[in-house]
Amino acid sequence: MNQVTVQNDQVIVYVDPRWYGSFYSTQDQTNAASVNKFTYNVTDLSNGVSIVSNSRITIANAGVYDIQFSAQLDKSDSGDDIVQIWLQKNGQNIANTNTEVVLMGNNAKNVAAWNWFVQANAGDYFEVAWYSPDSAVFANYVAAGTRPAIPSIILTVNQVA
Repeated sequence: MNQVTVQNDQVIVYVDPRWYGSFYSTQDQTNAASVNKFTYNVTDLSNGVSIVSNSRITIANAGVYDIQFSAQLDKSDSGDDIVQIWLQKNGQNIANTNTEVVLMGNNAKNVAAWNWFVQANAGDYFEVAWYSPDSAVFANYVAAGTRPAIPSIILTVNQVA
């Protein structure tokens, strides 16, 4: 919280910094039909949160953070396919963070979007992991045309406490 004090008839405002990051990918992200990690190749805004090794959401300052994402899921075949998405901390799965979505039908598309509140120590990193047994499933980047581009994944991280 910001703090205001008065010293020698001067008002001094101490600003409590909030740490944040906004990242996205301008690349398709293919499915190895094993555990995948979403990757980010563009940093939009960042203060105290960074991407390391393309997938690691690295926290510089301890606190409670809200990690939010949206992924443009697609598939290039017929049938129905599942995609599971969950959060990892320092390389370990976080219990009860997995969610499953289904891509239904030929060349189905779906946007998966949710968020997690996490406790982080300085230096912790998080990754958004995903899995589908069908290698035809991928996160799709769509280049700009008459409308703006569609990133394969958009990620925002905000310190909330």
